[in-house]
Amino acid sequence: MEGSHTMIRLSLEAPFAACRPMVAGWHRPTAGFLTHSAAYGLVLNLAGIESRLGEDELGHPGGVRSTVTRAGLPDFRLALGLPDDAKPPRIGSLFQQLHNYSVGTGNAGIKPEFALGRKNNIAPVRREILSGLQVVIVIDADSHLESRLRAGLTGEQNADRYGLPFLGDNNFTLDRLDEIDPIPARWYSLVDAGRGTAPRHGTTRLTCYVDRLSSVGTRSALFAPEAETSTEPSVSALVPVGDREKFDAWIGDLLTD
Repeated sequence: MEGSHTMIRLSLEAPFAACRPMVAGWHRPTAGFLTHSAAYGLVLNLAGIESRLGEDELGHPGGVRSTVTRAGLPDFRLALGLPDDAKPPRIGSLFQQLHNYSVGTGNAGIKPEFALGRKNNIAPVRREILSGLQVVIVIDADSHLESRLRAGLTGEQNADRYGLPFLGDNNFTLDRLDEIDPIPARWYSLVDAGRGTAPRHGTTRLTCYVDRLSSVGTRSALFAPEAETSTEPSVSALVPVGDREKFDAWIGDLLTD
């Protein structure tokens, strides 16, 4: 990253959110707090930086009918905290029915045109959501990204943006997103589960880097809110985002100290 670094602090409030890992099946869980990868995508959206590379664009690897991560995205450090006067978000569940129609030979009687309104192979699906989300986001970035982010917050950086910011589902939009001065918060810092320490209340797995091409490249770790509040995030709460190698080096240094 080029240019001098500074810290921007944002206050985010949302009635609902969902930060789901890459899973399949009847239960679609959510992380217990906003993830670093979701906050990273939100920052890029505000700054008018497109993170996805489409199938028809130069540099797409081909053979994959989906968008992949665009090269050359900015990387920076990011911390997430629970404001001192806020409660952790609650986890709730939505339930829905999913069904399909068999198209195998000998099953013509349950194809849509012959089903007569009957649903075949009904499966209940549980989707977890977060409610009452309040987050302090600290962004340690260079001056160029800082200026783009502030322009996005004031509505001046809209030429390359589209849609509304959302968290997980496109109907989970934000209530507020404001730049703020430093306030006390309980920062979500890395949990070291291998040293025999007592479990930390509120521990949850947060995704920090998403590889759109292969889930093997996705990175996540256990985080928990610290017991004491502080206006400044600790080293174990300032997570490198946007660069998998820097994240791997950061977590490796912390876990081997």
